[in-house]
Amino acid sequence: MRPTRTGLAVGIASAALVVAGRVLGLAELYAIGAAVGLLALVCGLWVALRRLDIVVTRSVRPSRVHVGNPCTVAIQVRNRAGRATPVLRLLDPVTGTAGADLLLAPIGLRRTTDVAYRLPTTKRGIVTVGPMQVAMSDPFGLASTRNPAAPTVEVTVLPRVDDIPPLPRSVGPDPDGTAETGSLGRSGEDFAALRPYIVGDDLRRVHWPSSARTGDLLVRQHDIPWQGRVCVVLDLRRQASDDVTLERAISAAASVLRTHLRRGDHVRLLTTTGVDSGYGVGASHLDGLLEYLAVAARSSSGSLRMAMELVERGASGAVVLVSGSLSSADMELFERSGSAVSLRRIVRFDGSQRVTTPRRTEVLGIGPGEEFAAAWTESTGATAGRRRRRRQVVS
Repeated sequence: MRPTRTGLAVGIASAALVVAGRVLGLAELYAIGAAVGLLALVCGLWVALRRLDIVVTRSVRPSRVHVGNPCTVAIQVRNRAGRATPVLRLLDPVTGTAGADLLLAPIGLRRTTDVAYRLPTTKRGIVTVGPMQVAMSDPFGLASTRNPAAPTVEVTVLPRVDDIPPLPRSVGPDPDGTAETGSLGRSGEDFAALRPYIVGDDLRRVHWPSSARTGDLLVRQHDIPWQGRVCVVLDLRRQASDDVTLERAISAAASVLRTHLRRGDHVRLLTTTGVDSGYGVGASHLDGLLEYLAVAARSSSGSLRMAMELVERGASGAVVLVSGSLSSADMELFERSGSAVSLRRIVRFDGSQRVTTPRRTEVLGIGPGEEFAAAWTESTGATAGRRRRRRQVVS
């Protein structure tokens, strides 16, 4: 139990009136001061002796949310005491804000009440909620007590993810030993070779002309569908971005990773701080990448050269470099790295004009007022058109 601000003021006023009454010899002031002090004492005893028997349940839905999406904290309070509760106050700290401060009307015997509030999701990161306390005060608000009600929970605010089209399927070697020969063969129905018949094989796959020539049953063997590979390099160097462009770069990287994982590609995330996720597929891989991107921050010790060395060791297919801004030396370094890379793209948020370099790298420059999704979609469509024209010329 502790006095409130009002209670402290009342206590000081009571003492002043008592002293003034004694000094001035005014019994009225003395009586008023004593009465006020007695009221404060009674209120303190009321709070100290009042026992609550409540059960507080708090749930956060969802516990992982993207920037800008709603997130609700639902609270249920059940009264198990033999009488109604007084007016209760729920205090729930939230990082980055003043926290939640909720007033509950008296809850009747064996009754339950539900309240809720919204969590701020304007910034990515980890939002800590709690520990929650339930506060009770006397009817005059002179004394109060606080008791723990719910533990601390964490909510992960993931970066914003835009719906964008994936890059055109690239042609290049597969690190696992297969090779892609173009956009065909994705269903696994391309003819690859003949092999001897094994008991249990589908007879519809028997190649009868070859079987007739050799006298043995031969079965058509088809290619296993090739999975594309996309490596996203995120530039976290302090000199490469400010707070605004960093958020846009992280959101762009998350969007590229998700759209290619949805297509079934193997994706990999590299950063200039040395983080390397390795190639992976599936929802669990995406969850891990988004969890990291939720807390990624700029670093003064980052190195683009180190990231490009990692690209050189194992990247193939497509590589996308996402940065706030890049120097000409940075772009030249990116151009030279990754001998097995067949598609290169730079996404930069410094507002530079979107151009295609004379060599192998596409540069997508996005200005402050321009939407990443629209610029990416336009550029990807143009890239796909150029690749179709090249295939037509070759054929």
